Amino acid sequence: MKAIQICTIGLTGSGKTELVNKLQQRKELEDEQYKVSSFKQGDSLVYLADTPYNPDNVKMMLALMAESDACVLCVDATQPMNPKLGELVLFLNYLGHTKGIVAITKTDMTTPDAVENIKRQMSAVLSESTVKDVEMVGVSTETEEGMTEMREALINLTPKERSSDDPFKLPIESAQEIKSGLTNVIGIIESGVLKKYDKTIMMPWGKEFIVQEINLHGEIVEEAKAGDRVAVQYKGMNKWDVQTGDVVSAEGLLEKAKKVKCEIEISKFFKDKFRKDSEVLLNIGLQTLSVTVGSLTKGGSDISESESGDKVIAEFETKIPFAIRKGTTAIVYNPEAHWKSIKIVGNGKVLEGSE
Repeated sequence: MKAIQICTIGLTGSGKTELVNKLQQRKELEDEQYKVSSFKQGDSLVYLADTPYNPDNVKMMLALMAESDACVLCVDATQPMNPKLGELVLFLNYLGHTKGIVAITKTDMTTPDAVENIKRQMSAVLSESTVKDVEMVGVSTETEEGMTEMREALINLTPKERSSDDPFKLPIESAQEIKSGLTNVIGIIESGVLKKYDKTIMMPWGKEFIVQEINLHGEIVEEAKAGDRVAVQYKGMNKWDVQTGDVVSAEGLLEKAKKVKCEIEISKFFKDKFRKDSEVLLNIGLQTLSVTVGSLTKGGSDISESESGDKVIAEFETKIPFAIRKGTTAIVYNPEAHWKSIKIVGNGKVLEGSE
């Protein structure tokens, strides 16, 4: 069976939750931060993460966007275009998404001409992004207009290429405590194969845990592979020991780092300054942490601030360690950026880390 992991995103009031509720056949997971549902059609199983949007707290949204195969971006047909949509598209771009669907919602509440106008405007927004060729579908959860087309578009999406031959890695979305000292960690296996009683390392903490049980598609299985959404049960682990973005992996795969050096290109859309000693958010994989910009260099020279279009080397310092691999994508986000600017500073690659 083909399993497709979809992250549903959109601004507040865009109708994304109503769309997920209409598409779902089964609730897979629900906690305080997000909900995962699913539906089956033919030999395809589609998981839909209903992702929260809060420009002041993007951590869970970024985690779900980072691990998904594709995204559904919901756009309200009854509202004028909002500049914040551009920020969501920029996140998709920086995370390397090329697949997805734009759902033009609430089509029953406006005219066909208005829907076509929104599609034209969204095409312009997407034109320079990695998701410029995604399909656009007009939908109404009230009349069910476009719902059949939406389901077909979803099952026609293809999963990311994930290798079961590489070392095991499972970034953690969330954790659920079954009882004291017995906890399920939930996420999508990024690489490798996991078997019952395998020894895994919880990073960045370096703690060893043995797999007690693997739950896949609601069934207990002996093993799971890259691309599978799983709940993995560990004994001796407490929920409060686990944070979104922590990783269970093969030994030696990841490094622990409280100082992370990255090569960052400042977005042409960022109109504020990126400053040394400022506090920002740094996203690496599913992990997004508050960091301080310890140093900035440009062209080999130390600088105190940079601006739109600059390419810089930035060293970030954090109290909570990252689990890193060199060469992975890093995104810088500043919730305190000037109101005239988007809050995404820029993106780049991890160069090195240290404790």
